[in-house]
This record gives sequence, C-alpha cells and structure tokens, in this order.
Amino acid sequence: MSLRARLALVIALLAFLPNLVLALTLGLMGEGPWLPLLLWLLLLALVSALVGFFLARSLLRPLEELTRALTYLSLKEGPVQALQLPPPKEPPPAEVALLRRRFQELLARLQNLLEAREAFYGALAHDLKTPLLSAIRALEYLEKEDHLGRARRVELLGQLKEELSRAYRLVENLLALSRLEARTPQRETLNLRALVEDLLLRYREEASRRGVGLLVEGAGLARGERLLVERALANLLDNALRHARNRVRVRVEEGALAVEDDGPGLPLPLEALAQPFRQGGTNRGSAGLGLYTAGRVAEAHGGRLLTCQSSLGGACLRLELPSAREL
Repeated sequence: MSLRARLALVIALLAFLPNLVLALTLGLMGEGPWLPLLLWLLLLALVSALVGFFLARSLLRPLEELTRALTYLSLKEGPVQALQLPPPKEPPPAEVALLRRRFQELLARLQNLLEAREAFYGALAHDLKTPLLSAIRALEYLEKEDHLGRARRVELLGQLKEELSRAYRLVENLLALSRLEARTPQRETLNLRALVEDLLLRYREEASRRGVGLLVEGAGLARGERLLVERALANLLDNALRHARNRVRVRVEEGALAVEDDGPGLPLPLEALAQPFRQGGTNRGSAGLGLYTAGRVAEAHGGRLLTCQSSLGGACLRLELPSAREL
C-alpha cells in the first residue's frame, strides 16, 4: 500500500469512526429508525473517504514535487557539476525543506568528490607522463649516439632506471588505492620484523648507491593485508632514503612500524605532505602520493599514520596497525 493510500485511510477513519460510534449509540438508545441511520453512515463513509483522499494528496504534494525533481536530476545528461535541484513551485513544509537541503548538501559533496578525483587523476597522468617522456628521450639518445663512453652510458641508464622507477611507484600506489576503494583489507597476522627484513632486501642496492645504511630493530605482530602494509612501508622507506644523509632505521613494535632517518626532517606538517600532488618541487608525484597511500592503508586497517620523535635527528613516521593481541 502506498503512503498516499495509507494516509488517506487514516484520515478517513479518523473522520468516520467518531460518527460511527455516535450513530450506533443513538441507534441502540432507540433515538431513530435504523434505515436513515445506515444511509447517513454510508454518506459519512463516502465523505470521509473523499476528505482523506484530498487531504492526503495535498499533504504529499511537496514530497511528490521533490520526487519529480530527483527523477529529473537522474535523467538529465551533462556534467555532474551542473546538476541542481529546481526551485519548488510553492514554499514546502519545514520537513520537506530540510530534506531538500540535505539532498543539496549530498549533491554538493558528490560534486566536490568528483572534482577532487578528476584533479587527482589529471595530476597523476601528468606526473606519470613526465618520467615516461624522460625515459623515452634517454632511450632515443642511446639509440642515436654510437660513440658513448661507458661512464656516460651508465649515467644515462641510471637516469632511465630512476625515471622508470618513479613511474612504477606511481602505478603501485594507484593500484593500492584502487584496492582500498574496491574492498576492505583481508587481515591476517603479520610478523612485522620478517616483513621489514624482506622488504629491506629490495632496498639494499639503492641504499648502497646513495651511501645510506639500513637498520632494523625490535619485533612485533600486527593484523593486516600483507601487500598493502608492504606498499605503505615501501613508501615510507622511499621517502626516508630520498632525504637521509647516512642512516635509515626501521623500529618494529607491537602493532606499529616507525621509519626514521638522519635527514633535515619534514619540511611541512604531515597533513600537508600527505595531500597528493600538492607539494610541488621534487616531491611532486612521489612523497605526496606515497604518504597519502600510506595514510589510507593505515586508516583502512583501523590505524593511523603520524609523526614521531627521531633519535637520528631527522624525520620519523609511525605506521600504526591493529595489534595481533586485539583478536
């Protein structure tokens, strides 16, 4: 039964039942013949039904108008930014006016989210294009120059590797963010010390090339999806290696990982640095998206990414995850 039918029935019954009780009381008291009384009751039932129908229609008219406006929005073609609820033909009741405002706020939030996503992917495409173009130019140079010395060739190949590594990190972070949007993390018990040691093996060559020592200390367990936690930790290590002078250390605790270096420290608050593609300079396309992804991984697991005090004198970022003891 529709809301209009229910409302009409309630109004009709409220109008008819008191008259029915009164008529039956008079009839039982012998105050009149039954036939006119029954005819009067039928007339009252008809009038009550009509009153219920018209009152229900009048009361629900603002809600029906809002429904038509939303139907119009769902069928209208064009950019989401141009969608607006049409103004009501007459001032709606306070409750419907509040509902209209809430829909407008929801629509505005969706528009802001879409604008942010478009800007995000636009900046991602730009930052992905930059290392790929640099790699293509390096390859073209290597292809044309037949008399390059070994030192120059090694230098160009190193630049090529660096540019392709930047593109690879961008793609890896994008895949991690897509995985977070598609589903909730599949949690398992992780040995954080073993996870860190496995990941540091991949960074030994890069750290050696930069003249940076990699250290790990402590032990602990956590609950999380291994691939996502590895991606978050890899981003923190990338950031630390990029700014460290001599040392990068990973401290493992129960339900937490802290990555610290002996570099100059964070140039901006973490909240600003973790906004992707908004840092400018050499961080563009690297630390911004990396720290943003690490923060999203922590939040998706019910943890957080925050700064901490470094005993090495540089930056310290702490990735907190649910402890295995919370089972």
